[in-house]
Amino acid sequence: MNKIMIMVLTVLTLMSCSKNGDDRIAEQEGIRSREQVEAQNNNQREWSEKMEKDLNERKYFIKAIEGIFSGELTVENIDFIIQAEVASSIPITFSDRTRTLDEINYELENMALNLHIKLEKPRISNSAVSCTIEGYKPDVEKGLIKIISESCKNIFKLMLADDLSVTDTNVVNSRARSLAQSIRQNEMSQIDILSGIFESSVSTTKYKFTLKRN
Repeated sequence: MNKIMIMVLTVLTLMSCSKNGDDRIAEQEGIRSREQVEAQNNNQREWSEKMEKDLNERKYFIKAIEGIFSGELTVENIDFIIQAEVASSIPITFSDRTRTLDEINYELENMALNLHIKLEKPRISNSAVSCTIEGYKPDVEKGLIKIISESCKNIFKLMLADDLSVTDTNVVNSRARSLAQSIRQNEMSQIDILSGIFESSVSTTKYKFTLKRN
């Protein structure tokens, strides 16, 4: 009888130890799973914040140059009026909540510029030629818009500027980059001058011009 009791107690003890061991393993697995989920959530949150920051910088840039700009261009002693209309491809809004990656990705893919460029000889009626570019993504680092498209017979290069008297190419490029940085950091809200270069489809000669916000 005593032997039977001892065997029963031994079995019960082993079962209890086994159960406790299983419980500890399950608990450790649960902890590891929670840690993995938390790490994934943290990584996703950090990635979302970086993407949102990049998106906001592009929004600041596009918002700063939206509008209509006009100026004069002389090509081989022929005077033209040049006008550039710049608009965002989608409405610009800023969110105060943490958004999903899908929401951010959608805007990153679709946030761009729509541009309409028109050249006109002021002394000749019905002389205007124009082209439209949609979904163009500007270089927000260099402060540059370079229009080369099948819909445009000519090539246009527009750079951010803040001084009508500056024409030196190196200075213009350096200033455009500096202004772009200020805009991305939300230190400037609007650009009123664009420095431009025009290249005709029938010539490699480059002609400089300046546009002012209307």
